[in-house]
Amino acid sequence: MTVPRELDLTDLRRVWDARRKAMQEILRRFDPRGMRRPARDATERAWIAERGQSWFVEDEACASAARAYYERRYRR
Repeated sequence: MTVPRELDLTDLRRVWDARRKAMQEILRRFDPRGMRRPARDATERAWIAERGQSWFVEDEACASAARAYYERRYRR
């Protein structure tokens, strides 16, 4: 089987464009800034911060509550 010299990515790009537009429409419906989440590991937090990609406020109390919940939920 021979591989074509140039691959035609037209269909794939069309699908990506449609998915991108659908995601933008969904993201317009809500504003996640200020939402709380359990605190991340310091290394992960630094990696995300240098990219400026986090909308969430990290909350150690939320992390403690999540750990307590999972300890109760999955106690063996």
